[in-house]
Order: sequence, then C-alpha cells, then structure tokens
Amino acid sequence: GSHIRTLLLTFFFRQMPELVKRGHIYVAQPPLYQVTRKKREEYVQNDEEMDAILLELGSGEITLRNVSDNTKVDSDKLKQILGLLVPMAKFADIIRRHGADFETYLQHRNTETGELPHYLVIIREGNEVNVKYLLDRDTLANFARENADLHLFGKPEVEGANGTAPKQTRRARLIEVHEAHGMKARFKQLDELGLHVDHFSSQDKPLFEVIEGDGDNAKVHPVFSIPGILDKVMEIGKRGMEIKRFKGLGEMNAKQLFETTMDPNKRTLLQIKLDESNAHEAERIFTILMGDVVEPRKHFIEENALNVRNLDV
Repeated sequence: GSHIRTLLLTFFFRQMPELVKRGHIYVAQPPLYQVTRKKREEYVQNDEEMDAILLELGSGEITLRNVSDNTKVDSDKLKQILGLLVPMAKFADIIRRHGADFETYLQHRNTETGELPHYLVIIREGNEVNVKYLLDRDTLANFARENADLHLFGKPEVEGANGTAPKQTRRARLIEVHEAHGMKARFKQLDELGLHVDHFSSQDKPLFEVIEGDGDNAKVHPVFSIPGILDKVMEIGKRGMEIKRFKGLGEMNAKQLFETTMDPNKRTLLQIKLDESNAHEAERIFTILMGDVVEPRKHFIEENALNVRNLDV
C-alpha cells in the first residue's frame, strides 16, 4: 500500500538518487475498485473512472424535468449539466475539508462579477472556530491589518530578553482557494443552462424532478437543490451494482494482483521524476514524513488531516 511505497521511495531517494534522477523508478498503479454487475466483474482504476461509469449508467435510466416551466431537459443538455456538477461536487468537498461551509462560501461571492472568495481564514479561539471568506488579495490585506494578532503573513514577533513569543489567544490558518477562478467559469456555464448558483442550497419546493423509467412504472424523485441532481443520478447508477473498494494490495490474491497491476501487457505505471523543478519540494516532504524530528510531521498531519478522503484504520 501507500505506506510501503513511501518507505521504498524514501530508500531510493536517499540511497540511490541517480536511479530516480534518470527516470528508472516506476510505481505500479493498482485499481481502486472492483465492480460486479450482472455477474460480470471489472476493475476501476480511480474515482474519476468510477464517477464516469455511474453517470453513464444513471443518466441512461432517467429524464430530468424542470419544475418551474414543466419542461424536460434533453439528453445533450443533461450531459452538459452532469459534466459541470461533477467538478462542482469535488470543489464543494475541498471547501468543506478546509473546515468551511460551502453554501456560506457561495453567499460571499461577488453577485455582480460572479467572483468567488479566493481566500479562507480559519480562526480558532479556544474551542470556537470562525471562518472568514475573503474575495481577493486586497480584502485579505485589509483583514490582516485589522487583525494583526493573527500574524497571517508571518510568525509572531519575539519579545522579551528570554526570547519567548507573545501568548496568542487566537490562531489562524490562511488558505488560498486556487480553484476559485476556474469554478467561476463553471458557475457561469451552469447559469446559462438555467441552473442558478442560489439553488445550490436546498429549497422549500422541488426545483427539478428526476424521472426514473418510462410509462406507468416510472418513478418520480423530487430534487430540492442543484447538487441533488447529481446525487440522484449517481444513486440510480449504482443500482444492481456491487462495488468493492480496495484498502490495500493485501486484499488481492496473487492472480488478481498479476491481472490488475503487474501484467506487462495491461499494467499502468507511473514514472517517478526528479529534477530541479521538484527536488527541493521532494526533499522537504521526505524530511517531514520520514525524518527523525517528530514535531514537523505532527504539524503536517494536523494541517492536512481534513484533506484525507478515505482513511482505513
């Protein structure tokens, strides 16, 4: 699994760096899922491939109806909508994993330009957590000046002859939302397709109906928010399907491991490259994760814990 891979990469990085620099190290890419449907088994490499399969299966079984004007969305338009909602869902997940609320994040957009907040400031004071949503660099600079005790752009100044830092009652974590600009364009595309950003939060009345099947046997599923469209389509796509997520290579027998991961005719390999552009960052990460000093590793885990999607304990 990932732990053993990290150990081996550390060994090659520290003891045989020339092998890495010359591009002679490859990592086999095992599948993440085993899918069984209608007594047929197949392996799925990653989450993106899994999403594509579920969307294809789910969208082929449904019709989407806009409740406001009682019109049905044609298949091409539905495909466009779902293609935009998948990255939107991943973006919402990123915001939430940072400790912020996605609906609140959207409420802080610029309603005239559509610009989304490019910065989050997560403030902790005792057991309380407060999140600030800041549109741009200027807004961030003003906030930093007004809240100098948070030291957003540097470490606290050392005071006193004994070299001790002043006691902080509030601590802050500054996050730059790199995806904000690209997401702005996707929200604009959704708006042109008739899906407004305000409807990302759940409404009192249905916005759409997902109609599963045809005729008298059709099932009508009311949808109260835009993300609900994607959720329902994915749910329908999973019908009749058994999905197993591999937690590690130990869950595969030798035959499965060869067929999915090691067969030279079918395997997927990731080449490890080390050059001037990434050598410094590689050194930093290996030192943090595999070094003798515990404190940087503890800090790294605390800072990145919310970014973990699947934790197998």
